[in-house]
Amino acid sequence: MFKFKSNIMKNNLFLFLSILSIFLSCSKDDSNDVSNLNPDVFDLVAIADGATNVTLNPTFIWEPAIDPEGFNVTYDLMIGTSENNLQPVASNINGTTFTPSEKLPLSESLFWSIKAKDNLGAETQASSVFNFTTRNLTNGTLGLNGFTLLNEHTTLVFQDKLWILGGEDNGVRNSSDGVNWTVINASPSFGSRKNHSSVVFDNKMWVIGGKTNTTNSKNDVWFSTDGVTWTQATAAAAFSIRQGHSSVVFDNKMWVIGGHLNPSQSIHDVWFSTDGITWLPATNNANIAFKQEHTTVVFNNKMYMVNGNEVRSSTNGATWQLETTETNFGNRSRHQLVVYDNKIWLIGGFATIDRNDVWFSKDGINWTRNVESANFNDRSDHTATAFKDKIWVIGGLKLFASDSERPNNGIWFLD
Repeated sequence: MFKFKSNIMKNNLFLFLSILSIFLSCSKDDSNDVSNLNPDVFDLVAIADGATNVTLNPTFIWEPAIDPEGFNVTYDLMIGTSENNLQPVASNINGTTFTPSEKLPLSESLFWSIKAKDNLGAETQASSVFNFTTRNLTNGTLGLNGFTLLNEHTTLVFQDKLWILGGEDNGVRNSSDGVNWTVINASPSFGSRKNHSSVVFDNKMWVIGGKTNTTNSKNDVWFSTDGVTWTQATAAAAFSIRQGHSSVVFDNKMWVIGGHLNPSQSIHDVWFSTDGITWLPATNNANIAFKQEHTTVVFNNKMYMVNGNEVRSSTNGATWQLETTETNFGNRSRHQLVVYDNKIWLIGGFATIDRNDVWFSKDGINWTRNVESANFNDRSDHTATAFKDKIWVIGGLKLFASDSERPNNGIWFLD
């Protein structure tokens, strides 16, 4: 009796397992037979294909992509410098418009498209890729007029403020907005100072060399942490007295590059220091004839110099690679260089006459004129500094003009 019931139970269990196996097999086959369909193809709307002078914070618009199965659809915005190099800049966008929070680059030819995705991963790209070009740098907006006499000064960004050091009017002043200025020290310890160089290094502002109001060239080095108290690091650095040199911070060092003793005697050496006291020569005779008042910036892990109509670069200060002499901006001196928007910008200076044009380069080799004639006057011996997403052009003068017309005392910004 017990054996008979046991056989019945075994048969029932076998039947149950067989039915379950068939059911699971059918369910698996059914899911394989159903495929998730891609959203329908859709079109881009704006920014229109071929648009120019596009704002740097544009709104992108596209048609909705309809999902055949009614699934929710989100979108990825893709932007690139070529049609075949689109990169996602925003993902899982709900809706059919988007305004990026980060500004697009200036004067750039860009491509864009949209990818639509349902919540199961099926995706479709828009029917086309559109091309557009962003706007140029603005021609300049007057921030402050009638500033005191200001040329052959230096300008730094330090502790989230703009600082003006020395110049025709001497003194130290700062501003948190570029418009409202405070005199921090009217008679700093470094005395009258023009045509010097300045950098920010080791959480300090530094003033290097230059000349006094009596035209005596200097080779002293000063530093300050607050703009009020200035300490002399050395009264006579190892490099010779000079003015019209340039200085940058590169490779955790301060650099002093070229300059001149007087208008007819140029200096062709390059020096560096890690403390402002001890200065060592990178070269005593660089492979370059330094022009008066050349300029140097750090860009793409190199030091770049615009010296007349030459552009050179260096990674060690000793050897300067000639990048180009075909710059189209002429034999330029007393100009300014500034790095902004991942480009090198050249502003104003002297090339047969004083200039107020603006040029840029993305590689130091190819230069494009962005502004032919800025709203500010032609000028030399000014400064140009990137601060709070703008380029600030401060002071300067016209080299060959009457005394009343020479000063350019306004403060302008470009963005």
